[in-house]
Amino acid sequence: MEDCRVAVIADWDADGVVGAALIYFAQEKRGIFPVEKKEKVCLIPAGPRSIIEEVGDKCWERVVIVDIPLTQEVETVIANLKEKCNAKIYYFDHHSSTLSKMAELEEKYGVFGVVGRSSSAVIIKRFLEGMGLKLTQRMRDFVAAVAVLEGGRRHVKEEVSKKLVTLAASISKMLNQTRNKEAWVKYVKWIANPLPFEDPGIKLKLDEKVNLVEAGVELSEQADKETKDVALQLAMSAVNLGYLKFIDARDKWKKRGASALASAIFKIVNMPVALLVEKSDGSRLLIIRSGHGEAMDLIEILYNQGIVVDTGGHGNIAVARVEDTVTVAELKKSLRRAVVELIRKRSSRYLDSF
Repeated sequence: MEDCRVAVIADWDADGVVGAALIYFAQEKRGIFPVEKKEKVCLIPAGPRSIIEEVGDKCWERVVIVDIPLTQEVETVIANLKEKCNAKIYYFDHHSSTLSKMAELEEKYGVFGVVGRSSSAVIIKRFLEGMGLKLTQRMRDFVAAVAVLEGGRRHVKEEVSKKLVTLAASISKMLNQTRNKEAWVKYVKWIANPLPFEDPGIKLKLDEKVNLVEAGVELSEQADKETKDVALQLAMSAVNLGYLKFIDARDKWKKRGASALASAIFKIVNMPVALLVEKSDGSRLLIIRSGHGEAMDLIEILYNQGIVVDTGGHGNIAVARVEDTVTVAELKKSLRRAVVELIRKRSSRYLDSF
């Protein structure tokens, strides 16, 4: 394990990778943030539910959490880092669960929170540029690409090519499928590298060295094909719950990439989708995918009903853990009620606008 005073813990997807690259560049290459001198940075990929396992009992003086929605597990890690290490913790994020509880985190643990509605990479870019840091063109381009993927193109001024957006999407898919830590770190350092040319090679399989960019695109294309095949089968078994299709995929999808699967089904049925999957530890996740911001609204209604916990995501794709005591039948009834409640709320807002 590397000996570091500073650690960056970031999500596996492109927003987490690019956000981590900006912090890595600011600290290890420029010595600006979070310590005002150059310090080695430990780079740690983690998800909102795997973060305890990834962090373990490690200690650092400064910890930067990037693009990880607040869950019970994330708060446990924050509490441990504060109690055992007296770490100064910085939190950059845009997920609803984090936004709603940031004031509480600041009061309880002294967390320095920088949150907003745009992508985490955009939030970090603005923060670092406000400190006078000049980012490279590559970093600015990747921030813009991530903004497009996150639906926040209006938050960046840079032009971004379709090819770069495709690459950023491929990075997300490849890392979410493989959970390859070495590849994740390589991507972060490659994006942060101030030099214009270098070999982004990595050994993904034993002694076989491949180009990191090409490998990401190839693996994401393979994952896309498999996901589309399964999505087509599941779409045919979808149950209508009013303005929503419900799919119980617990015995049909045991891999990572459930959010991508929900998106693929959404594109087939052309209406909001609620996908239920089961993790290896037996916990059940509900992923809702929509096209007009309904996903997060529905998840919040279910949360208020006590049906789900640990919510996260965005307007059009939201994820939560289903309470252990809730049956599938109860979940379906609650989803139906949530749809009706959401329609009433939106109709009321529409009428109030006149």
